[in-house]
Amino acid sequence: MTGWPFRFADEVRFADLDAMGHLNNVSFLAFFESARVAYVLDAVPDHDPGQTDDFGFMVVEVRITYRSPGHYGETIETALRPATVGRSSFRCDFEMRVGERVLADGHAVMVTYDHRAARSIPIPVALRERLMADGGRES
Repeated sequence: MTGWPFRFADEVRFADLDAMGHLNNVSFLAFFESARVAYVLDAVPDHDPGQTDDFGFMVVEVRITYRSPGHYGETIETALRPATVGRSSFRCDFEMRVGERVLADGHAVMVTYDHRAARSIPIPVALRERLMADGGRES
């Protein structure tokens, strides 16, 4: 997994499974969400993702390509890297693996958002600096 500046590991829980005993398609998005939140907290440690008086995100696009099933008890490593960075949005590529097996890959576009004012806001400086340092390029 070279070229991925951030990784987050999490274990597949029973509640993450579908009726066939595989990681449910919806759960892939939850694993990515956990990794994305961990990335932002690593970049901006004083950010509280549960508070509306701080910046938040609106996920405006997600693309996931499913490559292989996940199973109960496996540890999924989600790797992230920023791709493009705009004024108030950024695209983040991701890849999910169990060991050498790729479960899924894709990207998401997030808009930094002021929930109280109900509008997009510029990406906070500390987060922008981290996105650019991790390979993001201006869009």
